[in-house]
Amino acid sequence: MGGWNGWSFKAAFVAAVLGPCLALSAETGPLPPAFDVRIRHEATADTVRQALRGAAQRLQSPGCQAVFSDFSDASGRLLSDRLADLGQTPQGYLGQVLFYDGSVKPHCQAKDRGVLAVTAPGSPAVFVCPQAFRDLYWKDPLYAEATLIHEALHTLGLGENPPKSREITSRVVKRCLR
Repeated sequence: MGGWNGWSFKAAFVAAVLGPCLALSAETGPLPPAFDVRIRHEATADTVRQALRGAAQRLQSPGCQAVFSDFSDASGRLLSDRLADLGQTPQGYLGQVLFYDGSVKPHCQAKDRGVLAVTAPGSPAVFVCPQAFRDLYWKDPLYAEATLIHEALHTLGLGENPPKSREITSRVVKRCLR
């Protein structure tokens, strides 16, 4: 019997659809990670995903990856060593971070502070301040990407004060946005 059965059709369909994508992946490097954005407001979720894609692309550069060697956790361990212990690349790790709507967080409600996202050192969750983050992304997407890398550093254990928040972001910008 030489006709198309259900499995043959599915295999041919998958090959036709995914084949070009797999070839493209081989030419341009690994596919970006899937991001864990748990934000219900679709415009905010899409904006965060776009910024994460840009941040992950930047983190493919060894110069940008070096930012993980610039900082340590509270015990003095380099964040790059923490990544190695997790068996993660910086861009792969970004795919492990959980992103939530931070609307109810006091830092996000304080309009005059300019807070874009908050987390606690070592926490796997980042809370994005929706309106502030969307506004920033449409004005300066590169800075929004730097903000997400900054927050990823905190999720690996980087504290703040010291270093000051603007010092962390400045280092990310210097390493990743050239």
